[in-house]
Amino acid sequence: MLLIGATALTLLDSSNTSSHSMPHSARSLANESNASILDDKQLGHLAFIDQLSRQLPGDWSHMGASEPGQGYFDAYRYQIAMMSYALSLAQYHFTPAWREHHSAVSRRLIEKMLRFDVWGYWELTSRGDITIDPSLTVLHKGLIDPVRYQNIMYSGHLFQMITTHAMLYGDSAFELPGSISFDYNPFGRGLGRQVFDYDIHSLAAVIIDQFRKNGWRGIECEPNAIFPECNQHPIIACALYDQLYGTDYFAEVAEHFKAQFDDLEYLDKDTQSFMAYYQVKQNKVVRRNRAWSDGWSGTFMHAWSKAIVEHAYPTQRDRHIIRLNDGTATVKFYKGEQSYSHGHGFMATLAAELGDDETLNALLSYADQYWQPRWDGESLIYPRRDVLKEPQDPAHVWRRLQPLTANGLLALARIGGRNRIADMVSRPKAHDYEKHPMLSGVQYPSVQVQYARYAPERAALEIILKAGKSYANDQTAEFKIDNLKLRERYQVIRDGVVIAEVFDGNVQQVNSGVDIALQENHLAVSLSLKKQTSLAVTRLA
Repeated sequence: MLLIGATALTLLDSSNTSSHSMPHSARSLANESNASILDDKQLGHLAFIDQLSRQLPGDWSHMGASEPGQGYFDAYRYQIAMMSYALSLAQYHFTPAWREHHSAVSRRLIEKMLRFDVWGYWELTSRGDITIDPSLTVLHKGLIDPVRYQNIMYSGHLFQMITTHAMLYGDSAFELPGSISFDYNPFGRGLGRQVFDYDIHSLAAVIIDQFRKNGWRGIECEPNAIFPECNQHPIIACALYDQLYGTDYFAEVAEHFKAQFDDLEYLDKDTQSFMAYYQVKQNKVVRRNRAWSDGWSGTFMHAWSKAIVEHAYPTQRDRHIIRLNDGTATVKFYKGEQSYSHGHGFMATLAAELGDDETLNALLSYADQYWQPRWDGESLIYPRRDVLKEPQDPAHVWRRLQPLTANGLLALARIGGRNRIADMVSRPKAHDYEKHPMLSGVQYPSVQVQYARYAPERAALEIILKAGKSYANDQTAEFKIDNLKLRERYQVIRDGVVIAEVFDGNVQQVNSGVDIALQENHLAVSLSLKKQTSLAVTRLA
């Protein structure tokens, strides 16, 4: 056993980790740190998110939906946002001391979110919809700027993505005027190019101003419709923004929104189900009692209002979820329902956030058994399927899988866990790694980082690495340990064995098999990665 600390704590259930395949020393390292490590499936989701983020502008492979117009759940904005939230949980909870890779992926996702392909729908959607506003007889003139007014179904996600990125990576780029820019210049229509420039501060201002002007009932998605789930994201973003800039917007917005939430009964007291939406002109709550709404609203509301979500969850779970004889589970299917797999995905994210591992694992097992996942190199892909049912399928087995669930929700659920969103929102600055040793220079994807955290109680940077699934198990892993204090003394431990000591600018190799060199203020490390390997760089007293 690798004795870095005095206690050994238990890993999460093996269905959500790879503890069953870990070397004893790596397992001990994770246990000592009271954390699980990223398993193969979690790493597979992250690799696929990375793959999608790298696609050329205009290439939306694996992200196309059966419904046109970017108006429904599989719209690019929702897929990008949920992938971003999954990525942020991996960064915060599993690899906070390895930031270079996830930071780059996060930035690329934000860049995709700012593309006209993603927000251009608003020019038409802003004109209104008679289904949502029955009083409508003439369409509105329409808007182009996607964040100035309404459309919280886009601006709320963008705000959360950018504040989360700034918090996790200390990136101040979005403070610059014009750093958030919407370039309207479609070919064949319009009165010429228009550019709408914002930054993180002006984006925050227009969102908070709308909460106030709307009497705190929330901000509309489509004109005349306030959806409870979409308003969770700007509230979370306000909490993160306050942490970044010392403001106090969250307390104001959360308190007043919650008062309206209760007064208008956005959560039905009888059914314990969140409303579908609130019609502003009609002052009317529209109810549907659907799994996607309960799962989505509850997953993110739990970040700032736990009690109401935890009280409602057992009733929601028992209403929506069907248990199959094979131990898997899914949600009820309603005839004509276009969002079946979204309900499954969002109930999985909710089960994860509330720590209902039994339900979570049953929902994920269903996806693995019936939705035909496949590996493409390091990427775990759940391909879109439009077929509802195969002839041989038993009752309550549905094959339809939509891109939002395939690309975003399964990743968010599998990387999620008890309070993982809530903890990141309530303690966003819990990791102050700029001052401590950090991992960098990893040759991703041939080398996979399952765990990287600085443990202050042990003054140790603790890392777990493995070779990529599609690479040979004799990979040479080369990486760096940054932020060393050259006058301090460090001990380097691999798989429970001391291999080197660093002191006063010198490296004393104690054990062969690893090349370690001191370069400026970092260690350059090269080792053979024949198996999963743990490494600890501990500062000695």
